[in-house]
Amino acid sequence: MDATARRRLLVFGRLPEPGHVKTRLSPRLSPAVAAALYEAFLDDAMRLGPPGVATELWVPDRPGAVERLGARYPAARVRLQPEGALGDRLAMAFARAFSEGVGRAVAIGSDHPTLPAEFVARAFRALGGRRLALGPTLDGGYYAIGLCRTAWPAAEGLFTDAPWSEAALCDWARARAVTLGLRHAELPDWYDVDRPEDLVRMEGDLLEGSATARAWARLGLARGAAPDQEGDR
Repeated sequence: MDATARRRLLVFGRLPEPGHVKTRLSPRLSPAVAAALYEAFLDDAMRLGPPGVATELWVPDRPGAVERLGARYPAARVRLQPEGALGDRLAMAFARAFSEGVGRAVAIGSDHPTLPAEFVARAFRALGGRRLALGPTLDGGYYAIGLCRTAWPAAEGLFTDAPWSEAALCDWARARAVTLGLRHAELPDWYDVDRPEDLVRMEGDLLEGSATARAWARLGLARGAAPDQEGDR
């Protein structure tokens, strides 16, 4: 296959360990329940790749991470994130993809369980005419960033000195893209689920049959219901 036609989805996630994921959902959720819900978030993120797109899962180095997640997602490749800032980790994932002949790569997080799969498909399509695609989040960050192989290594500048975890991140990326000569396509806005108040909107947007919808029901997290405490035993 022509390298320009090869596509890869880079999912950035974590091993679903109590106390290590979705800690800002406390006290609404216990650490065990938050981890069980996050596992469903990750399941849904791993299903967002359009047909014909290979999926990689990039996770921090935790004991058993590669083995456990590799068994859970046998169709995907699990890779360990390097040490350093998020920018260093994103740059590594894109550099690896392009060095392996990928023509278009899109990186997403695992904090937006209701993200429409069409938005990810749109990112890959947009890279047919632009070298950069950005999916803004409502808090000023971005849920997706896509790059063409022809944008590398100039696009590495998008990950250097970026204001990670700040509301100005996406605006900064737009401005940096201009200085790097990268015309970008913009995807629709979406939102992350990081805080207890985000769960309210998420519940209204849950897709029937999704892993998150099933976990939400199983854990008894619907409005007015008491959370399932099995995970706390």
